[in-house]
Amino acid sequence: ALWRLDMFYTAVALAIEERSGVSTSPIIGMKPLRASSGWAFCRDVHRFGFETFRKLAEAGTKLVDDATAAIEA
Repeated sequence: ALWRLDMFYTAVALAIEERSGVSTSPIIGMKPLRASSGWAFCRDVHRFGFETFRKLAEAGTKLVDDATAAIEA
C-alpha cells in the first residue's frame, strides 16, 4: 500500500519538475510521525486509490497545477 502512495507522489513530483524546471522530490516517510498518528496512517493507507484511471489523472493534474501555480507566484 505504501508503494502506491510512493508511486503516485513520485509521478506528481516528476511532472511538477518537468513543468516548472524546479528540482522536486516527494516527501513520504514514517519517521516524523508520532506513534499514535503513525499507526492510524498505517491502518488507513490501504484505502489510498482511485476508482478509475480518469480520477487518478484528475487528482494528479490538480496537484501538479496547484504546485506549479505556487512556484510561479
